[in-house]
Amino acid sequence: MSTATTAAPSPDPSSTGLGLRRIPKGRRLKGEKSIRFATDVIKAYETKSIRRICEETGRSYGAIHRLLTNGGVTMRPRGYQHKASASPADAS
Repeated sequence: MSTATTAAPSPDPSSTGLGLRRIPKGRRLKGEKSIRFATDVIKAYETKSIRRICEETGRSYGAIHRLLTNGGVTMRPRGYQHKASASPADAS
């Protein structure tokens, strides 16, 4: 009795596994690919920093920042944002 196994499709080497594609250095995106990449970057910025997006996509900080600002994204303030701590009055 023969068992047929199907291999899972191999992962796209240009994909980071998180929905962001790594774009080869010097490559320009045009048309639909550019729009799709910008949309993915804007969505990723909801949970990731610009620097993290740069690492995953291979694009520069300036390129990612420009995509976000041109996309109308409100930028978060710089630096680590501490969570608001409870005041001593709340502790009682």
